[in-house]
Amino acid sequence: MLVCAPTSAGKTNIALLSILRTIADHRDNQTEKIDLTKFKIVYIAPMKALVSEVTGNLSNRLKCLGITVKELTGDVHLSKSQI
Repeated sequence: MLVCAPTSAGKTNIALLSILRTIADHRDNQTEKIDLTKFKIVYIAPMKALVSEVTGNLSNRLKCLGITVKELTGDVHLSKSQI
């Protein structure tokens, strides 16, 4: 999905809704556990400052679900298993 809209139009909220939908699709209704091995979500932003802001925002919103959010820029090195 590609969302193009002006600043402060709600693109990050649209992304969050898409993320929550993907998480819901991988949640077992009986045990309520989320199979984190079945999906990855990539959020792309044009500036490192925005990446840091969105990483913090999504981390706070998704930590109650046990979701870990990682930042990947040219300045951050993650191993293949972390990616």
